This record gives sequence, structure tokens and C-alpha cells, in this order.
Amino acid sequence: MPSTSDVRPEIGRPDVTTALVEEVTSGDPERLREAGAAVVAHWEAAAWPEGLATVSLFYGTDGTSLLVYAQWTADAGDESAVRAAYAALRPDWRALGYEPGAPATYQLYRRVQPTVLPDPLPEVGCYPAAFFAMRPGETARAWVDGLLGQEEETVGEDRAYPGAIAANFHVSSADDGIFLLSEWASEAEALVHIKAEIEPLLEYMGQAEAGAGRRYEFHTTRTK
Repeated sequence: MPSTSDVRPEIGRPDVTTALVEEVTSGDPERLREAGAAVVAHWEAAAWPEGLATVSLFYGTDGTSLLVYAQWTADAGDESAVRAAYAALRPDWRALGYEPGAPATYQLYRRVQPTVLPDPLPEVGCYPAAFFAMRPGETARAWVDGLLGQEEETVGEDRAYPGAIAANFHVSSADDGIFLLSEWASEAEALVHIKAEIEPLLEYMGQAEAGAGRRYEFHTTRTK
């Protein structure tokens, strides 16, 4: 029986083969929590799709956006089957006051963490999220490898950034798109890193226009 909880999703769990992501924007900050409650109620009323492991909802820290991150196992079938199954879970975003996104499927390609993590590990307080479309001649996996290689050349392999927990690089099956979902102890620490390290790296890698995306806080997970 599926359950709703405040347990954060385990990004990188070994049975997950596909992540489906949708970001909706242009919402009213004063209605954020009302909209979030409506999304969860819609999920709880819907039939649980075959192969869905978890579906999580995140609130934009500026109050105008929501992020859905759904984890699927091989039992869900191929990516077209995953997208079709998600359609039954998808609320009417416009009725809730949001501009709908374009649900997209990805596979987790690389999960990068500091060499030394604090013990005990802090709870994730901020999830920066960004989407990147590859330019002609680029591939997502090569771009991720190049970005991380450049980072290691400039600041080292330890990635000893205050508050850093993990960076999760997802790539599309066509190798033409990237979804980056990072985990930080706090938004303040994430912002320092974005300004000092990520924005210069994106400029170097030709993705300055795409930007570092939005920042989110965890709200709810529904789990089988």
C-alpha cells in the first residue's frame, strides 16, 4: 500500500532505472502550500502505476515553482510507458495556478560527493536543480565528464565545499539533455558555491545562458 511521508528520496537507489522530472513555474507564492497539498491529494487518490518506486514534490525557495521527481524501476517498461503512466498522476497544473512543464525522463549517470562527508550527515536542506540542452555536436555524458574534469583541475578532487552533500547528474537516453539535482545542507551554502564555482564553470562549458537553475526544498514523498 503506497504511503505519504516526509522521508526524502534516496537518489541513486540501485533498483531505479528511470527518473521522470517535471518543473512547473509562474505560481503565486501565497498559494504555494495550498497547491502542494492539492498535488499530494491528487497522488493519494490516483491508482499507483506499475513500476513507480517513489514520487516526490519539492517547493521552489522563491515560492513560484514546484518540482516533481519520480523514480521508476524496470517493471514500468520503457520511457514511453513511464511517461504514459505519469500522465495519470499529473495534476491540472493550470488549475493550480502554474505553467506546466514538459515531463522528461532521465537516467542517473554520475553521483558525485565530497571525499570526506560530515558524520553525522546533515539533512538535505536545499536541492538546486538545473536543466541543460546540448548544443549540436555535444553529448550529455561527455559534457558531464568535461565539467567534472574541469572542476577537478581548478579546485581538486576532494570537493570539500561547506555544506555539500552530493551532485546527481542525470542524462537523457538520447544523450542530448542533462538534469542536475544537487543536495546541500542549506540554501546559503549552495548559493556561495553556485556563485563562486558553478557559474564560472558553466560559462567555461558554454552553458552560461542556461544558468544554474532554481533551488528547492523537499516537501513530500509518496512511496510504494
